[in-house]
Amino acid sequence: MSSYAITGASKGIGREFVRQLAADTTNTVLAIVRDPESPEISELASNHLNVHVIKGDVTDPKSILGAASAAAAITGGKLDVLIHNSNAVDPATISSNPTQIPFDAQATRAIFDLPFSTAIYGGIWTTNAFLPLIEKGIQKKIVHISSAMADLDLIKQSGVSYAVAYSVAKAGMNVQVAKYAAELAPRGIKVLALSPGWVDTWEGEKPPQVVEGLEVMLKQFQAFEPSLKGQIQPEESVRKSLQVIERLDAETSGLILSHNGDRASWV
Repeated sequence: MSSYAITGASKGIGREFVRQLAADTTNTVLAIVRDPESPEISELASNHLNVHVIKGDVTDPKSILGAASAAAAITGGKLDVLIHNSNAVDPATISSNPTQIPFDAQATRAIFDLPFSTAIYGGIWTTNAFLPLIEKGIQKKIVHISSAMADLDLIKQSGVSYAVAYSVAKAGMNVQVAKYAAELAPRGIKVLALSPGWVDTWEGEKPPQVVEGLEVMLKQFQAFEPSLKGQIQPEESVRKSLQVIERLDAETSGLILSHNGDRASWV
């Protein structure tokens, strides 16, 4: 019997983590979401008695502290695995290259604030809020969902020059994870940055511009991984990611690993 808390659990990869973990009825699964009434997570919780939906915004320190307190009340003050999955980007500028960042302090901060507020600031606040529960857990694992877009070799070989703020935020997340791993190792706590692969989380029919963008990305990623056929589905990503989390130990703590469990098969 294990307990898990997943932030950003209302859609995409986060919701799939909840779904797969809830399939084992001995697990206690805490879905941390900004809107507990969102139909996607509400329906999932209604079909699984071991899923508990908790209101929590990782970009608000008071909110995520409240979520940790609510989680403690459900689990008896302990937690085995924390999965910090929350993510946000500015859709209007995600395709911008670094030379297109404007000479405008407010506009530049707006571009970087969304991914930084979830990956960096939210990562710190969430980890610190749930740390007292993790210390009392059995597995003592903290996982931050990162991205291959922060891998220097992939950037160089693929030529992917866009998604600047997102990639920088994820790179910062990786360093932050390493710092946590160094600090928390004496307490037996393992911390990991985990890239889930190139995952298709789009819901509904993709607009033509999105399809076109994905085709461009595929060609670029194939320069890094020639055998790549396209995006994988959340089911495959999470299934493989959970295997990596299961194997997380003191030796791999502090690293960034792919959903395949290595430091090469990013996509």
